[in-house]
Amino acid sequence: MKFSKSGMRIEKKRGNDESRSTEFCFQSSILKRHGAGIYGLGTILVMARNKLMEVIRKKLNKYDACEICLPVVQLKQFWVESGRWDKYVSAGEMFHFEGKNGEYCLAPTAEEMVHNFVKNNLVSYKNLNVCLYQFTTKCRDELRVRGGLLRSKEFMMKDAYSFHASEEEMIKGYNYYRECYAEIFKELGIQVLPVRALNGAIGGKFSEEMMHFSPIGEDKCLYNKELNLALNLEVAEDEKAFEEIKKEYGDIDLKDFEVSRCIEVGHIFRLGQSYSISMDGKFTNKDGKQDYYYMNCYGIGVNRLLASILEDNCDDKGLNFPNCICPFKIGIANLNDEELNSVAKQIYDNLTDNNIEVLWQDTDSSIGEKMKDLNMLGIQKAIIIGNNYKKTGKVEIEDRKTGEKELMSLEDAISFALNYN
Repeated sequence: MKFSKSGMRIEKKRGNDESRSTEFCFQSSILKRHGAGIYGLGTILVMARNKLMEVIRKKLNKYDACEICLPVVQLKQFWVESGRWDKYVSAGEMFHFEGKNGEYCLAPTAEEMVHNFVKNNLVSYKNLNVCLYQFTTKCRDELRVRGGLLRSKEFMMKDAYSFHASEEEMIKGYNYYRECYAEIFKELGIQVLPVRALNGAIGGKFSEEMMHFSPIGEDKCLYNKELNLALNLEVAEDEKAFEEIKKEYGDIDLKDFEVSRCIEVGHIFRLGQSYSISMDGKFTNKDGKQDYYYMNCYGIGVNRLLASILEDNCDDKGLNFPNCICPFKIGIANLNDEELNSVAKQIYDNLTDNNIEVLWQDTDSSIGEKMKDLNMLGIQKAIIIGNNYKKTGKVEIEDRKTGEKELMSLEDAISFALNYN
């Protein structure tokens, strides 16, 4: 990508936001605030988010989940069937409106829609132990928007739903995809701890929030390092829920827990039969009798997860993407000179022809400003074409992390970039 064609404009000074990474996103114009809790993402963030989604997608596919795509515009009647319409409307967080053919909402979640999607497909126990997932926009009229991508009114979410023939199979499925989540977060290089939580508006009797400990987190949980056990504050304050925890971990004392700030990057639920009973989701069991599906759901806030990763990895120079989601690992910066522009274009064309994602800072800025831009955007290795090339015919390869430079011939630099990963 050529910087001059990207639509980006990097400001001289950072703003003043809740997190350093969000400030860098605003400063580099790859995140644009259009209104309270309403954001647009530039190319750099879109590329990083797509790579993050691909990590999630590959892991889910490995665990036999199948990708689907459900409507964001959802009929009121499905929400009435589940008993959640009035609850969500009265809570004031669901966008709902009158359309030409009835009343609708913009999906804050998709339990009703996925249930309707499978209702006439999963008719036998032989069809069950199925998990379906999607990446889609969710809409919630959040009253307390903050932190850019951390909490907004519109956001990308990965939501998955599994259907089972018995409570035993439901728990087995829950634990199976819980392991999948552990693999996802490990590959992304982010530390996440399952935290026992209350189910709230989603329903069911058991859930765990996937919490990432962070100083910019808006959530708080109680954490016991010795037990490696974290509890949602609501669980600790709920006598019945806390008694269930004690059955599992023994006679624990909340005095041994510390309050920690964290970001909820995911949430997984055992929903049981709550939706299938209310929405008449039946199948024929092994005994030839009609029964209701057992159901789990598994969410990851993709935007929020991306924000958490960016905050963990930024430094004084700017954003510093981890390797697995880095949009551009190679950058090009050259002095503004007809000869050197031609050399830069030769490198750029060679790399793009070989499907290497490269960012060429091709504007008329100084070489120092160009390098600041590449560092701000998290480019791992920069190919610098300056006075050294005119003197020796060699270009410089600069490492963003260490600042170390290495002189290479043009051919060696291209070979290095082609093989760098």
